[in-house]
Amino acid sequence: MSGTLGLILNVLLLASMGLLGLAGSGGLPGAPAQAQEAAREAAAKMAPFAGIIGIIGLVLGVLGLIQLLQIFGLISIVPVTVIVTLAVVAVLILLGLLLAFPLIAKLAGGGADGAANAVAKVAAFQRPLSLLALALAVIQIVLYLLVMVAGIAL
Repeated sequence: MSGTLGLILNVLLLASMGLLGLAGSGGLPGAPAQAQEAAREAAAKMAPFAGIIGIIGLVLGVLGLIQLLQIFGLISIVPVTVIVTLAVVAVLILLGLLLAFPLIAKLAGGGADGAANAVAKVAAFQRPLSLLALALAVIQIVLYLLVMVAGIAL
């Protein structure tokens, strides 16, 4: 997707994945224990939605990777845009995998113990990726405003 609609959908997907990932990892770092527990309880209630949003993010990330390979030659013309796009695609794929993994394991009929162990091993990456997703959503909005309002080619 390209254009304003693509940007809006991309920002909304990054923000929702970031918030779901943060909730699943216990909220913001340094939050009180009660807030972290409340975030985990809310994430448990939203787990089916997190899996679906994770799959959507994973699919759009792979499609974005294909598009990125086509426009990678523009890195000498608009380096900031290409680098931010690369970061967005990487976060969509990685965070999409983390969020969708329980749902994929459940649908694939894999053992619950194996899925739980695999999720536990990669859970440490969920909070940083979630914070990065939120930061990238803000960066994309700022870059869009710089390009459209100020006319700066990034």
